[in-house]
Amino acid sequence: MGRPGRLGRRRDELVGRWTQEYGPGNWRLAWQAGPVCHGLDGALALYEDAYFAALSQDQKLLDTLVGCARDVYDEEERDTASGLDYAVQASPATHLQDISVRRVLVRLGRWFEGDALLRVRAPGQGEEDAPHGRTRAALDSGRLPFHRPDLIVRPLLTGWWQPFSVECFYQSNKLLQKRTA
Repeated sequence: MGRPGRLGRRRDELVGRWTQEYGPGNWRLAWQAGPVCHGLDGALALYEDAYFAALSQDQKLLDTLVGCARDVYDEEERDTASGLDYAVQASPATHLQDISVRRVLVRLGRWFEGDALLRVRAPGQGEEDAPHGRTRAALDSGRLPFHRPDLIVRPLLTGWWQPFSVECFYQSNKLLQKRTA
């Protein structure tokens, strides 16, 4: 049915609209990966693998993150309650990058040792030199390079994210599918 792109804070409104238009259970969001479309679990596996690639290949970034943070969040500090569970989404907008970071730390056999509650989102203008600003920017889904750029659907969808980033994959490959017969 198309490529809806970023849902953001309109997520609940759009879900309601699609449910009304197509009927409960008659539509889904899917993500294309090569010739196959997957549900959210498939998209999250690739999303998380991008964080795994980045943190396992950049020891300095990994050590800095572990050394400074006691946990991470994306939208709101209460995002930490999600722990390792992508399904726990208390904020109005979906947050995945914080959960991905936590899950990757588990996969790497590491955990937080610092004192800072770190927002893993690019700092605002003038904040890059603030404490942990570069670490925050490096872990922002809109900046972190996607490890499989060959899988990103073209043309790329544009938004607040950089081309070929994790967020670019997540938004560009998202499809709205309608059940037929």
